[in-house]
Amino acid sequence: MLFMKLKYILFICVITLIPICLDAQNIKISLPSEANKQYAFILNKGIKQDTIQKGVIPFTGGFEIHIPAIDSGYVGMAFLGIQNAESINMIVNHEDFTLRQENGKLVFDDSAENQYLYSLMQGGVAPKQDTTLYASRFVDMIRFLKQLNRASDGIDLNEKAQVRRFAIYNLNLDELYTSSIWYNVIDGIVKLYSDQQALGKDMVILLNRIKSQEVFEHLSENLITITEQFGLDDAFDIIVPSIEQSGRIQTPQGDMYRAFALAKVRKGNEAPSLKGLATSFKDAGVQKTLLMFYAPDCENCHTQLDQLIELYPDLKKQNVRIITISSATDQSELDKDNDRFPWADSDKLCDFKGFAGENFINYGIMATPSFFLLDANGRVIKRFALVSEIDFSVDGCSKK
Repeated sequence: MLFMKLKYILFICVITLIPICLDAQNIKISLPSEANKQYAFILNKGIKQDTIQKGVIPFTGGFEIHIPAIDSGYVGMAFLGIQNAESINMIVNHEDFTLRQENGKLVFDDSAENQYLYSLMQGGVAPKQDTTLYASRFVDMIRFLKQLNRASDGIDLNEKAQVRRFAIYNLNLDELYTSSIWYNVIDGIVKLYSDQQALGKDMVILLNRIKSQEVFEHLSENLITITEQFGLDDAFDIIVPSIEQSGRIQTPQGDMYRAFALAKVRKGNEAPSLKGLATSFKDAGVQKTLLMFYAPDCENCHTQLDQLIELYPDLKKQNVRIITISSATDQSELDKDNDRFPWADSDKLCDFKGFAGENFINYGIMATPSFFLLDANGRVIKRFALVSEIDFSVDGCSKK
């Protein structure tokens, strides 16, 4: 009986403590001038923003923000967005504090972080540097961003090299992730490079320095998007295999899965076989093979196809084989395209599964049009995004 009573008391204690444990941090807000307006409280996570609380400010102007337990480890910039008003930036760093207005200024009680930050923002007073505070390190990141922008726009190679070295070997990516300036910094760093090989190698160093799994995955996804969007294939072919070999992406999905597949279809590698192809790459007896993955509803795809159709008589004389792989899901849609193509009907492929088709997945196709130029043995010479970039000469690696 005593044991049952003790169990009941313990159960009541646990239930009583649950509401306290659910919130990792509480922020009291007093903004009477913004009463009855809608608000949203948002945490920065790379290029993403996580809304953790929203509602309407009470008529008194007083309310509380509760940082949930799932974000208990968050250290970085947050902002309070208020309807028809300027957003209020603040630092979240395990502190329970109060934000209020006084004489037209924002005042933070019990927050060394925000007092430090706002002494600069509102008072223009530079406090004594305290590297134990995220606020101090955030100010340093802002200074670095200014240097980065100057170096990216300038022609001073020495300055670019210095900024690049700091970014690759000293910049704290885990803290940058929650800073609200992630995109600006990553974009600025990429712009420092004119050589894709150097970009790829340095991004691998940067990735290997990241401690947080969440930040590692986020930067990996960003770099895949950047290299794909801007056709930085040589950088892609260095970065993506390194991400895969790191073992930190155990279950790749979506674009990451496709990127891992695409990385295998790089220069010098044997191209994956195509499902539905009657004659293999090697058995066709041609000098080169050009694969084109396209989507029927892609305007640029049709522009590139028009150019390819125009070039085809010359390509046929050069013993170049054309194979098109469509993401069509409807037979009439496919026929409309195929009727225009002068190459062999057996080289017009489609499984009506769209981007989920086996060929699209095996080649890691994330966007169309995508071209692959293969040699006589079915090995990849180079990937391309435009017909105008393709050189069908013997080396086939770049436009002359």
